[in-house]
Amino acid sequence: MQHLLSEARLTRERIAELLLEARARTLLLIAPLSDEDLHLQHDPLMSPIVWDLGHMAHFEELWLVRNLEGAVSFGEMPGIYNPFEHPRAARGKLALPTLGECQELMAGIRRQVLARLEEVDLDPDSALLRDGYVYRMVLQHEYQHNETVLQTLQLKQGQPYRALRALLPPEGRPPAAPGAMVRFPGGDVWLGTDDRSAAYDNERPRHRVRLEPFWIDVTPVTNGEYLRFVESGGYETRDHWSDAGWSWLRGVDVQAPKYWSRQNGEWLERTMDRAALLDPARPVCHVCYYEAEAYARFAGKRLPAEAEWEAAAAWDPARGEARRYPWGEQPPGAAHANLDQLAFTT
Repeated sequence: MQHLLSEARLTRERIAELLLEARARTLLLIAPLSDEDLHLQHDPLMSPIVWDLGHMAHFEELWLVRNLEGAVSFGEMPGIYNPFEHPRAARGKLALPTLGECQELMAGIRRQVLARLEEVDLDPDSALLRDGYVYRMVLQHEYQHNETVLQTLQLKQGQPYRALRALLPPEGRPPAAPGAMVRFPGGDVWLGTDDRSAAYDNERPRHRVRLEPFWIDVTPVTNGEYLRFVESGGYETRDHWSDAGWSWLRGVDVQAPKYWSRQNGEWLERTMDRAALLDPARPVCHVCYYEAEAYARFAGKRLPAEAEWEAAAAWDPARGEARRYPWGEQPPGAAHANLDQLAFTT
């Protein structure tokens, strides 16, 4: 996605390259899975993975074949892949195709898409086609379902998912000053965007808000910092929890972040098929809102509001404008974040 978002205009050749790249990532993620694994509903919150595959294909056909030119039908695709008619919890009971049938469907639709791409005008009066907007939308949809599939694979029942790790994650580096904070001066800031070619609708429009000054952590909370909360009895101390959070905690069996475990006096964390010693330098993961809220109170702080977080991440008070990325205008790469999901970690 990093390449997609950094390009103002897309050529036919680049669109084809990005479509192939996205599909290669999708197929890499499912390569270790059996047909049975693909059809199981591993968690009520997640679809069977084969449903995600069929939905991706039909969404692509809806927008890059049927709706590409002429009258636009804004309805979802009919049948079993309509997410509104079939909520996630019920999708495991649908008559889903085999993996072979689904792959044949995906490949057939992709052939139609690439054939249409050879003829399409990317800069007409059509809002769908201008600057390749509709292709970006479909690409982001497949990337989004890659993330959904990864969530399902982490929740997978039975044998752990054998991740085909294509990238080695960088070594975790502890912050120079754990818990260090920076003061944001407040004032009027612009949030969101007016870009309609790469951004989703819920990121628009660009709008101005006024913020009071606040302090915010320089880096995400690390495993090591959160471990202090766990080992100090944070999950048993009522004062750290809001009323709603304490009520939630009383109804669940939780003493640490999901996928943490304690063996022979040491803490381990499982990611897909690997359980390894907890890395204190990595950001803590798999905690819910109530846990994050309780940790913040334990640390003598609070959670930031969405507007505060976005301003701190992107707004440059000295220049009076937002950066494209937290580090500036340079397009993101592997040195900045695990953007392609193939390191299977934070």
